[in-house]
Order: sequence, then C-alpha cells, then structure tokens
Amino acid sequence: MSHTGESGAEARAETGGEEATGEGSAATGRHWRAGAAGGLIAGAVMGVVLHGALGLMPTIGALVGVETAAAGWAVHLFNSTLFGALFVAVFDRAFFDDLRGDVGGCLSLGVVHSALLGVITGGLLLPTALAIEGATALPVPTLPVPGLTVGFEFGAVIAVAHLLYGLVLGRVFAAFTLAEGEIGWLPIDPVDR
Repeated sequence: MSHTGESGAEARAETGGEEATGEGSAATGRHWRAGAAGGLIAGAVMGVVLHGALGLMPTIGALVGVETAAAGWAVHLFNSTLFGALFVAVFDRAFFDDLRGDVGGCLSLGVVHSALLGVITGGLLLPTALAIEGATALPVPTLPVPGLTVGFEFGAVIAVAHLLYGLVLGRVFAAFTLAEGEIGWLPIDPVDR
C-alpha cells in the first residue's frame, strides 16, 4: 500500500499492481492485524463505557453461562477482536480504497461498521440469545433513574459505546495502515507497518 496518501487503486496503478510483487499479501496481512488490534483496543474502550455506566460485564458473561465481570470482559474483548477482523473482511475491498486512504475515511468506515454492529447485535443477536435462555425481559442493570428515562439512557449509553468503538477502531486501523495516520506516541515506523 502506498505511504504517500494515495488511494490503494492509484498506488497499484503506479506500481503495476503490488499484488504481483508480493507486497499486496504483506499489506493484506498488515490490514488483518490492524483490524484485530483495532477491535481489541476499541473493545476495551467500549467495555469501560458499558461497564462503568451500566455495569454490563456480568450480564455479557451470563450470555455464555458465567455471570461474572471477568467472563463478561473475556467474551466482550474476544467478540470485539473478531468484529475488528470483520471490519477488514467487509471494508478491505477496492470499492472502499478511497475511504481507507486517509484517517477521516477510516474513521467514517469504523463508525458505519459499529453502527451496523449495534443494530445487528442489539436488534437481532441479543434478543435471540435472551429468547433461547427463556428470558422475558432484558436482565440489564440500568442507570438509577426512575421512569421512562431509563430506557432512553440505556440506549444512549449503548449508542455512545458503539460510536466510540467505531472511532477507535477506525483510528487504530489508520495508524497501522497509513503513513499519515501515524500516532505520535506509537513507537512504530510507518514504513515497517
């Protein structure tokens, strides 16, 4: 992948197709590692919000039969890493080369990815898991605000957590795949990525 800020398509055109030289497979491997690392780091940030605001980690652990914060963290971080790899599987395509070519585009793709994950996990997977367990209501500790605001606040915290996941995932992905995406405190030379 080009380190000059060009889109992937422009870089391949100039080099005659980096896949032919073996550089494409190195870039692809770098993208998978960046997606997994980004998912893990973003999952940690998201987990702090979910657990700090809603105390959700034991509930997440309960989805696999172990209702502890440690189990919840393990499940959440594992899934976050997988979802980071899914980010690469979905968005590491020629169609998205222009967006993946700069930090802002990577952030945008991260936010779209996390919004879709929020809809799929919150709207499909979580209700399905609850139905399998025979639960009739969401067994989630909510914020200590009575009345109708509890549902709104729960949704707002989940939305903010997913937004943060997407922003951190996109930013970490950019840091590991783009020369201009470098993060100052990250001791990695962009050329070696």
